[in-house]
Amino acid sequence: MLGPFFLGIVGFVMVMIVDLLFTFVDLIINRGIPFTAVLELLIYKLPSIMIMTFPVAVLFGVAMAIGRLSKDSELAAFRTSGISFFRIIAPLLTLSIIISAASFFINEKIVPYANQRSEQIVREIIYRQPIPEVKSDVFFKDPHGRYFYVKKMDAKTKTLEGIMVYELSPASLPRTIIAESGTIEGLTLHLTKGIIHKFESSGKMEYEAVFANMKLNLLENPLSLGASKSAQEMSSQELAAQVKSFEKSGVKTHELKTDLYLKYSIPLTPFVFALIGIPLCLPGIKSSRTLGMVLTIVIMFTFYVFASVFRSLGRGAILPPLLAAWIPAMTVAVLGAALIIKEGNTK
Repeated sequence: MLGPFFLGIVGFVMVMIVDLLFTFVDLIINRGIPFTAVLELLIYKLPSIMIMTFPVAVLFGVAMAIGRLSKDSELAAFRTSGISFFRIIAPLLTLSIIISAASFFINEKIVPYANQRSEQIVREIIYRQPIPEVKSDVFFKDPHGRYFYVKKMDAKTKTLEGIMVYELSPASLPRTIIAESGTIEGLTLHLTKGIIHKFESSGKMEYEAVFANMKLNLLENPLSLGASKSAQEMSSQELAAQVKSFEKSGVKTHELKTDLYLKYSIPLTPFVFALIGIPLCLPGIKSSRTLGMVLTIVIMFTFYVFASVFRSLGRGAILPPLLAAWIPAMTVAVLGAALIIKEGNTK
């Protein structure tokens, strides 16, 4: 299995980067981007591409290994010698589990950093755009029921300009706090040069107070709500923290939750592909190489179409994010396990 597995990684990586290569050559020739920068960008793109090829490479390796054993009648020899089917396929399943664990580690530790660096290269070198530190028109809500609007927020210096706080109260109309500027220290918002308005239930202003300095305690850092990282640039822990932060602030998180659960389901795909690939490669092997390729393409295409549809359903809040992320993998895994058990119980 190992030979076809590594061959599959190389082959499928080359297929997936063909479009990138055309783009990169155009960047070098027509836009004058240095070859070293383009090469660095390609290197940082490879981890995320390799994660996508691991399941297909495992499926290809399993198909070729089982096909070869069947073609040479070695499977029949094993089983007539009294060796159980489960014992025969144990090395294939064990290797697929190891590959899934490696896939999770790479997807958790390497891919987020690589995606972040590739995005920086694209912005700073190719498009000549600096990474934005200043964000405009930032809205967020905290668990106390306060709504914040910030005209300009500088994440680097932790300064804010044009701040309006809208405090809800069940007993009266909301209180508003308006400040020219502010700074963030930990979970404390320091407001400078502002005014407070409180209204009666009739709508008449109850009082107006001007202040030079004022402190507001926060449960979440608003700078984290304006984070520029995408889900692909964060680890599962970072993404889970952002989901928690957004939920406390009243922001819908079904898209982020779907991406979070996919960070766990996608690395399991090599093991899932091994489960479904083993039984489907068993009957009527005439040409191990040809059938291995055909089964790889058919199963790969079907699964990824299935997974893409459910991902969209989760991100669109049509299905719960947990189900949307796990149904495709679990469906194929259950089907593969059932076929393996049926084959193992066949005398």
